Amino acid sequence: MFKNLYRSIYLPIVLIAVALILIIDILSITILTETLKDAYNGMDEKRVARALDSCKLYISSVASSAYNLSLDDDLIRELAASAPTGNPIVSKLDNTCNYSLKINAVCAYSVNGAVYTSSQIANVPTIEELKKVDEIKEFINGDEAAAISLRCECIADIYNNASYPDEMGVITCCRKVYDGDKVIGWIFADILPSNLYSIIFSNGKFENAVAFISSDKVRFEYANNSRHENLLNGKHKGYFKYGASDEGFSITVFNSTKDYDSKLIVLIVILLAVSAGLAVAVHFAARLTAASVTNRLDRLIQKMNSQKIA
Repeated sequence: MFKNLYRSIYLPIVLIAVALILIIDILSITILTETLKDAYNGMDEKRVARALDSCKLYISSVASSAYNLSLDDDLIRELAASAPTGNPIVSKLDNTCNYSLKINAVCAYSVNGAVYTSSQIANVPTIEELKKVDEIKEFINGDEAAAISLRCECIADIYNNASYPDEMGVITCCRKVYDGDKVIGWIFADILPSNLYSIIFSNGKFENAVAFISSDKVRFEYANNSRHENLLNGKHKGYFKYGASDEGFSITVFNSTKDYDSKLIVLIVILLAVSAGLAVAVHFAARLTAASVTNRLDRLIQKMNSQKIA
């Protein structure tokens, strides 16, 4: 008897409730997306910053090793001599490579033209070839006692007893060797960028990431990251981009959004499931409310009709 009234009670309740649920869902998904993204970005930015600090500490430690070697009396005597004296210089260079952290090679050059290298390196560039690199030329000709060179040219052909391509690059801690106030030679302690990339990827959260270590002039190739150079051009859909730099040395990491996407999907599914449950609850509540009103009216009419008959 009161079907129209039933619908006029049921439909507004359901429509208003569903509209409110949809609005809440949209706002919740928006807030949830941004909050989760901020959480991921904040943690990964800290990881990249820590990786940069670890790489700088690594380079600083190698530079300290080169400095300590430059004070070695046997090395000073050897570099100051007009001709090789037979001192066990190679063993000292090897000991420097293996002292506390990985130094891939150490070379010592005398101003007289003698060259000494550690064991696992071969076909090293001459001092004249090294002078083709701007920062090394400035170091040799300038007054600074130490310098850092990041380059992809004038590199030894063999590292760790294996062929080494130039595009992989090298980081060199350069140090002058003095006899009194006179420069008698130079030490070049080489770090392969793969050592620093290992620091970045030692964090399990970056196992699916693409990383780039670079300076103002060069970018070091590693693990086929050259295939992903499009990421550096702003085309990094599916990746979060993080970067940290200091004094011309920079790390850029593109971390996959797969983990973020999967967690976001799970949270959205849970939210929508709860919303669906609320919608079902509203449906039954609206039915009960509408039925309660119309049933009372039905009983009232029945009562009035029975009174008329009586």
